[in-house]
Amino acid sequence: MSQVLAQRVEFFAGGHKGFAMAAIGGVGALASTFIQLVVGPWSDATKHPRGRRFPFLLWGVILNTFAILLFVAAGRFWQLLIAFICIQLFLNAATGPLQALIPDFIPPQQQGIAASWMGFWSLIGQTLGLVLAGLLMANGIVNHLFRLHLAATAETNLAIFLIGGICALALLLTLILNLMAIPQDAKSTFTHPAPGYWRKEIWQWPLREFPNFERLFYSRFVINMGVYAAILFLRYYVQEVLHPADVALQTMWLALAATAGGVIGVFVAGKWADRFSKRRIVYGACAFSSLAAIAFCLTNSSSGATVIAVIFGLGFGGFTAVDWAFATTLVPRDQEARFMAIFHIAFTVPQVLMLVLGGIVGQLFGYRAVFWTVPVFLAVGSWMISGVKEWQETDKIIE
Repeated sequence: MSQVLAQRVEFFAGGHKGFAMAAIGGVGALASTFIQLVVGPWSDATKHPRGRRFPFLLWGVILNTFAILLFVAAGRFWQLLIAFICIQLFLNAATGPLQALIPDFIPPQQQGIAASWMGFWSLIGQTLGLVLAGLLMANGIVNHLFRLHLAATAETNLAIFLIGGICALALLLTLILNLMAIPQDAKSTFTHPAPGYWRKEIWQWPLREFPNFERLFYSRFVINMGVYAAILFLRYYVQEVLHPADVALQTMWLALAATAGGVIGVFVAGKWADRFSKRRIVYGACAFSSLAAIAFCLTNSSSGATVIAVIFGLGFGGFTAVDWAFATTLVPRDQEARFMAIFHIAFTVPQVLMLVLGGIVGQLFGYRAVFWTVPVFLAVGSWMISGVKEWQETDKIIE
C-alpha cells in the first residue's frame, strides 16, 4: 500500500506532499505504538478455546478490512488521516499476536528457517501488492480493462478503490487460513485482563532485565528507519530523479527487482541463521543495502536503478530473515507476545516516523536526499548491534 499512500497524499496535498506525509506518519506512529503495547501482553494473558492469539487475529483483521475500504474511499485529507490511524490500530492488533504464534510452536533450533519462510511469504505478499498497484495505477489500464473512458483522475481513483477491495478480500482469505491452522484447547476459556494489567503490563517495559534484547530492539529500530526511507519514498524518488513516462510502472519494476533480490537474501540468510552468527549476517545484509542506497543517490539511469534495486533487496531480505530469528532466541518464555509486540514496534513505528522525517527532508532538500539517509541509519544500527550476545538453545553464547 506504500505507493497508494504516496499517491493519495500527493493527490490531496499537491506540492506540500512532504509535509502531509510527515503529518500522517506522526499520528500513525502514536497509534501503532499504543496498540502494540496494549495487545501484546493481553494476548499472552488471554485464554480462549481456539488459542490465546485467536480473538486478536480475528477482530484485528476483520476491522482492518473496513479501515482499508475507508482509506481508499476517502474524499478529503482528514478522512484519509482517520482511515490511516484505524489501519495502524487494527492491523497492528493482529500482527503482534500473529508473530508470536511461531515462537509458540517452533523450537529454537528451527526458528532461523521458520523466519526465512515468514520473510519469504511476506515478500511474496509485497510483490503481489506492488504488481497490483503498479498495473492498476498505470495510465489507461483501468479504462482498457473495463472499457471505460474516464479522465485520468477518475481512473486513478477507481484503480485505488479496486486495489483496496482486493487487499481487503486477501486479508479475509489469509485470516481464514490462519485460524484453521491454530490448535484448539478445549480446556481453556476466555479471560479478561487482571486488575492492574494496564499499569503493570502495558506501560512498564522490562527491557533492562534483558539487555541483549534491549540492544537488539534499538538496533532494529534504527536499521528499519533506513530501510523504510527507501521503501516509502521510492515513488517520489522515481518521479524526481528518473523522470519516467509512467511513474507507477517504473516504481513497480524497481520494487519487483528489489523483491527478487529479497527472496534470494531471505533463503540464504535463513539457512545460515541457524548455523552462524546472526549478528554478522546482519552486518553483511546492511552493507549490501547501504552500498545500493549510495548507488541510488548517484545514478540517473532507470536500467542502472533496476540493478541497484536487486542488490538492495539482497540486503533487505537477509536482514528480514535474520532479525526476527535473532529476537526469538532472546525473548523470555511465557512472555513471547509481550516481547514480540515490543519488538514489532521497532518495525511499525520506524515506518510512520520515517514518513515524518523523510517527508520533511524530501520537501526541503529533494527525495534523493532522503536516500542519502539510508546508509547512515544502517551504519548506526549495525554498530548498535555489536554488543549483542546470541543465546542458542543449548544456552551457549555466540560472541
